Amino acid sequence: MESGVSYVMSYKITAAAALFAVLAVGVSLAEPVQAGTCQPVKAKGIAKDLATATLYAQADLTQTAKSMKGKVTQAKTNCVPGPSKTRCVIDAVVCPK
Repeated sequence: MESGVSYVMSYKITAAAALFAVLAVGVSLAEPVQAGTCQPVKAKGIAKDLATATLYAQADLTQTAKSMKGKVTQAKTNCVPGPSKTRCVIDAVVCPK
């Protein structure tokens, strides 16, 4: 029972961290976002645990945003635990600042 509670708590903390990071970070792809255009972006993170996978995805999103010189207007985080690793994908929309 203890590991179930730990997993739920870890998931809640990770979900809150992901939401905060998405709101706080601007996202972008390889080029600056052109005025008046928004672009879909995917950021990925893979790690042994949910928290680390989410942090890796957030870091990917941050780097992408920085390179595009845009900001995130919408974001959705999806994490799927696997047998040995957890995979998190953040789908976001980046628009000009």
